[in-house]
Amino acid sequence: MRKSRWFAGAIAAAFLIAWVGGARALAADSKGEITELEHKCAAATTADQLMDCYDKTNDLVVYDLMTPREFDGRDAVRADFQSGFSAFKNAKVEFVNLHVVSDGKLGVAESIQHMTATDNSGKPIDMIFRVTDVWRKQKDGWKIIHSHISLPVDMASGKADMESK
Repeated sequence: MRKSRWFAGAIAAAFLIAWVGGARALAADSKGEITELEHKCAAATTADQLMDCYDKTNDLVVYDLMTPREFDGRDAVRADFQSGFSAFKNAKVEFVNLHVVSDGKLGVAESIQHMTATDNSGKPIDMIFRVTDVWRKQKDGWKIIHSHISLPVDMASGKADMESK
């Protein structure tokens, strides 16, 4: 009887260890996948390429730098992105830092990004901004379900700090 209890306990412990190890591996794989996707999305050169990173439903919400304060649904988000791509030429984005956490089902990527570009008149643009993306694992892979893009505000002047350090 003691041997059978010990054996059952050993089997349960082995199962628990394997399950916890598998969950950690899934989360680690997810973190790597999301990190890779963040870089792919930042390198997009068209609104269509960028929209491939986002959820296909109208539950999508993006808080962007420009007004209005939020873009609800795919059509509004795509129009916002198209406006941005139309306003800039030769945009390049680099990550100052990127931190990703995931449980294998949901993930959050928070980053500081540095963008250089030129506007349509040829004026150079150089800005640093914050991005938080919420990712959800779906049948067709990881998709962003919410983005929040912001600039810190200098409280004394009330102006955005586009070169934040």
